[in-house]
Amino acid sequence: MENKLHITKKIQNLCGCADSIARFLEKEQLMDRVLWRRFVNQFREQIDGKNLGWRGEYWGKMMRGGVMVYEYTRTEELYDVLTETVCDMLTVANDNGRVSSYSEETEFNAWDMWCRKYVMLGLLYFYDICRDPALKEQIVKFLCQSTDYIMAHIGNEEGKIKITSSSSSWLGINSSSILEPIVRLYNVTGEKRYLEFAGYIVEEGAAEGINIFELAYENKLYPYQYGVPKAYEMISCFEGLVEYYCATGNEKYKTAAVNFAKAVIESDVTIIGSCGCTHELFDHSKVRQTAKYDGVMQETCVTVTWMKFCARLLVLTGESIFADCIEKAFYNAYAGAVNTEHKQCDYIYDKFIRREKNPYFVDTFLPFDSYSPLTAGKRGVKVGGAQILSDMSYYGCCTCISPAGVGLFAKHSVLVDEDGLVLEFFEKGEQIISYKGKEIKILTDTLYPAEGKLAISVEMNESCQMTLKIRVPGWSKETLVKSEIPYVMNDSYIIISGEWAEKTELEVAFDMTVRASYPISWEKDVIYVDMSDNKPGAYMASAVNVRHTEDDDYYISLSYGPIVLCADSRMGKPADSVFAFQQEGDSFFYEISDRKEIIDGCHCLIRVEFLSPEGEKIYLTDYSSAGKDWETMIAAWMRTN
Repeated sequence: MENKLHITKKIQNLCGCADSIARFLEKEQLMDRVLWRRFVNQFREQIDGKNLGWRGEYWGKMMRGGVMVYEYTRTEELYDVLTETVCDMLTVANDNGRVSSYSEETEFNAWDMWCRKYVMLGLLYFYDICRDPALKEQIVKFLCQSTDYIMAHIGNEEGKIKITSSSSSWLGINSSSILEPIVRLYNVTGEKRYLEFAGYIVEEGAAEGINIFELAYENKLYPYQYGVPKAYEMISCFEGLVEYYCATGNEKYKTAAVNFAKAVIESDVTIIGSCGCTHELFDHSKVRQTAKYDGVMQETCVTVTWMKFCARLLVLTGESIFADCIEKAFYNAYAGAVNTEHKQCDYIYDKFIRREKNPYFVDTFLPFDSYSPLTAGKRGVKVGGAQILSDMSYYGCCTCISPAGVGLFAKHSVLVDEDGLVLEFFEKGEQIISYKGKEIKILTDTLYPAEGKLAISVEMNESCQMTLKIRVPGWSKETLVKSEIPYVMNDSYIIISGEWAEKTELEVAFDMTVRASYPISWEKDVIYVDMSDNKPGAYMASAVNVRHTEDDDYYISLSYGPIVLCADSRMGKPADSVFAFQQEGDSFFYEISDRKEIIDGCHCLIRVEFLSPEGEKIYLTDYSSAGKDWETMIAAWMRTN
């Protein structure tokens, strides 16, 4: 169906946060041929069925992100590495087309369909960049055979397994998320049997006994109230629903997807842009960000999947709120999880060495952290989705999904619509965009997000009539524009329309005034948590009553532009201290220090100096820089009493 915005071909040479992360992941993860072979081997060894594991998700999840990073960096060696591992993957199918990290005796249970989904997605993403027609044909043949095997066993016909019964985990929403690649395969092949199978999954409603798509369409409940709260998997199902809408044109499904996303924004997105204060679950996080909880929260898999879903809806609807969500997540929860210091998580030793006393355990570097604290806590406390591999190395789900975050951020930085270009994100650098047969170069000079000033130069071979839209972030209350071409501005975009010369310069300044957030009042609620029935990999949701306590109210969080400011104990004031700031009304007294300086061993994007009521200096840094040693206590929500 018709999209409001479109992704177009572009050449990007950025030199900000996105570029740093992309190059880091390319070097530390995506170029590792041994790692790729380990992941493909999961489909030869088929050991996931022994403990109902999910090792089979690693390859496709990392391939999807690897393709996105390649689309940005255009590194030829990376393309060669991706091609090599795709060719390796194409050798793992049985004679009947079966592709699984589970044995035939254990298949269609737990995370089997979930892992198959990721194989499909990885190959479909690579298909889009593949330059070899013969290899593309092999990929399609492989995908059709493996999908036909699934369809021979899953469905509502007699003798088949229901899609929602093909997993003992989370009422089957992990299995139902295969909807997305099924529709994508239909788009590639035009084979109606795949669209019909997708329709079957939609009709089943994604969860056993719960139709999450109908609940979203009715829009009477928040997602955390649906009864199956696993955030990552549920968002993945709605990603598939968007693809199904685009293939069928049924507006009901678009409405359901947009309703779902906006309900998540209202109920579960936190100040750092992720969801889930009860490990990986929707749990009304919006109001429970400061509630006491001793476990992990704000999972990187949830962060990236939420970003991906918002990117899809940004293109579909053109609504800037989805770009705002991507930006908040990217500069805070996502960038904060990058393991730039090459730290090792003690959880791995607790799980695989001390408990099992395994002398052959292989140290493995994971370039991404899995969870992010909100109140006073530390990074690097647990590896999400940790699984040990047959060579005694290990890996985790959050590290595999991480390349997709930076890849989609770069991919959606400049979009096009019927009138011209749409600048969504503001990294320093150069972008060359193809638009109506022309090459248009956008050069952005800025320290964003450490400051709000943009100097933009638009260059082309010949003058033309065009519109340039520049997103106005939702937090910018007063935005200033200097442009020789006439413009109008609304709450979402600066719209500059007219005759553009071969070179046109303009300036934009966003309002970077420090803003305070406070806990939202609530009394009691019902959330759903996971309850194991003592069978490995089997989870159901159990309703739990939670209540507000007075301690939940005594917190403050401060933001500067898209950046959440954070206490880092290395800066002099322990993050678990009580904080008070000099202010007059809603205005705080503060100074911005030089960017990218080293402060007591902490490499910061920005440092902000505040004053306490007694005149004591209080230093806060950006959340993405805080606690990167995985030893220091940090706090995005600071106690005030």
